[in-house]
Amino acid sequence: MPAEDLRPLFTALSAAKVHAGLTMHVVDQVPRLALDADTIGLLRDGLGFFDMEIRWVAQLDDSDVLRLWRSWTGYQVYEAQVEVDRSRTRASFTYLKVEQHADRYSGRLPEESKLFERVLISTVNHLRYFRAGHTPYGPSPNAGPAPVPWP
Repeated sequence: MPAEDLRPLFTALSAAKVHAGLTMHVVDQVPRLALDADTIGLLRDGLGFFDMEIRWVAQLDDSDVLRLWRSWTGYQVYEAQVEVDRSRTRASFTYLKVEQHADRYSGRLPEESKLFERVLISTVNHLRYFRAGHTPYGPSPNAGPAPVPWP
């Protein structure tokens, strides 16, 4: 029996709750994480709102832009351009922008690439766990085995 997929997908309802960044600044250092085909697919489906345990909402759109919003405010914090290879099986990042509006988020730009990577790893791992039937509160009755952490 396949595992119960519990992913809270990024839907039109999710899109209606989020707010675009106001003062996005490019970070000098590009994130070094590489995305495989499975991770690209998970991010395209996105991570919608779940509860306060899941701190980020994410979506990779059709123009290959990955956006991450804080789940409790809906404010966009990160925007990263993804370059998908011709085979559509691998991708890397070409730039990262970070919100710098003082009322929303004011991180330290030299540290943001590493912070973005940590947030992305957490987000992808949540998606992988949800897909396998696991929530932050434990597995569902039809859960599959816990996935190996990404990356």
